[in-house]
Amino acid sequence: MHLLVIGTGSIGERHLRNALRLQGVACSIAEMNPRTRDRVAGEYPVAASYADYREADLASFDGVVICVPADLHVPIASEVVRAGTHVLTEKPLAMSLDGIEELKRLRDANHVVVSVAFTLRSDPIIAEAKRRIRDADVGPIRFATYKAGQYWPRMRKDYPPAYAQKRESGGGAIPDHLVHVINYLEWFFGPPVEVSARQWRLALEDIRTEDSAHVVLRFAGGEIAVLSICLFQQDTGVALEIIGDDGTLRTRLGAETLEIYRSSSETWMPGDARAAERDDVFLSQTKHFIDCIKGRDTPRCTIEEAEQTLRTVLSALESSDGDGRFVPVTSP
Repeated sequence: MHLLVIGTGSIGERHLRNALRLQGVACSIAEMNPRTRDRVAGEYPVAASYADYREADLASFDGVVICVPADLHVPIASEVVRAGTHVLTEKPLAMSLDGIEELKRLRDANHVVVSVAFTLRSDPIIAEAKRRIRDADVGPIRFATYKAGQYWPRMRKDYPPAYAQKRESGGGAIPDHLVHVINYLEWFFGPPVEVSARQWRLALEDIRTEDSAHVVLRFAGGEIAVLSICLFQQDTGVALEIIGDDGTLRTRLGAETLEIYRSSSETWMPGDARAAERDDVFLSQTKHFIDCIKGRDTPRCTIEEAEQTLRTVLSALESSDGDGRFVPVTSP
């Protein structure tokens, strides 16, 4: 199995590192920054190193992992798919709907896999939450909250990342950060019908996009979700709560398991899945991509699902750019 990783910045290097943990997997890289390319090629046993992905024979690889700014995902994925090669592309799928229909057509015509790397779908605790929601373990869900804070300059080793300077390339608190939560909430509840949002640039002077945001989603089943994030919070914290008629599901940063509260017993109990290290979630995602390439599974996040998340994000940005009122979310 030979994978080409296009873009070896922070996230691309993580993809590369974890792919190389798998027996029988070789990796090549394409990276336009010569210092980054030379460093990564010197630190990892890559099969080949290219300054431009177009120098590589795309058809010779089993799969390509795309880790460049968001506005390049669809154009590059389309080139790879035309070559008949499978694709795992980073999130968000894009920052506009341009080219997505053509990418879907090319995927179908060339009979290849195109998967979108919403990594939290590979997180065992999030996957357990989905299962418990599906099984109505705490009754019908009414309300969900998500709150996260981190000091991004300390968390991101290549801070400030170039893509974060422009919305068009995927920067901003909603398209870059809350997009993960929006995606897995859609995985839980289906597409939202409307969204209200605000974004602000409050403290991080070395990026030109927003460093904080608040989003409210209303889903077709009546579920409401309230999400907030701050990228200049000195302590790090993440908390997710999903509230049903018969109890609550929750997880927090550092928790070993999902926690389940049931009104019948009035107690909190641990879930089944154990928390995974971040690299292990990427490893699981890569294993799954390889299973998809081999025809043993289907993508955890398809183009269609990622497009739906993009539509939600675009509606959230429309709301935030206006007065924060609710904006309808369209479906593909």
